[in-house]
Amino acid sequence: MPLKISQNKTVKYSKHFTLSERNDVSKITVICGPMFSGKTKGLINEIATHREQNKTVIVFKPLLDNRYSDNEVVSHDKDKVEARNIEEPVEMLQFIDDVDVIAIDEAQFFNDSIVDVVEDIAAMGKDVILAGLDLDYRAEPFGPMPMLLGKADVVKKLHSVCTFCSAPAKYTHRISEDGELVLLGEKDKYVPLCRTCYKELT
Repeated sequence: MPLKISQNKTVKYSKHFTLSERNDVSKITVICGPMFSGKTKGLINEIATHREQNKTVIVFKPLLDNRYSDNEVVSHDKDKVEARNIEEPVEMLQFIDDVDVIAIDEAQFFNDSIVDVVEDIAAMGKDVILAGLDLDYRAEPFGPMPMLLGKADVVKKLHSVCTFCSAPAKYTHRISEDGELVLLGEKDKYVPLCRTCYKELT
């Protein structure tokens, strides 16, 4: 039996109201994946694209992430863009009045309040782009990332290359003996793995 699709474009409501005028619909974009998959590089590319369109962009990063720089977002291949350090997501609201696009790196390190803050910003008509690890080293959802992914209009899921077999890698495996959940590090502490290699090693 063929599927019937309604062509009715008239929607009736019991209450009368007026929608605000708008030229563009704001979007929440989340770039996610394991370490060494190019998330920050992707974020920097998105920032460059918006700036080429003459949009004003502000970039935020968590205060604890000082691996490369205190006031820049830096990719593994050393591309960089100026950023503002913040500790609490609500701090972003005081800097965005005249901004078109808000970019946020290492979103997994923020607390869950970032979800409401991001939605509030998008409701102002501003685009929000976030980059972060979707899974921690235990292969568990990382911080607020599941909720951000659920709220996102666009999700860009990236993969790295498995250290052992060169298959697409979606896991970040910790090779150091440290046990804390948040541990900043590079290839001295983490390697990307595919599902098969991750299961065999863990």
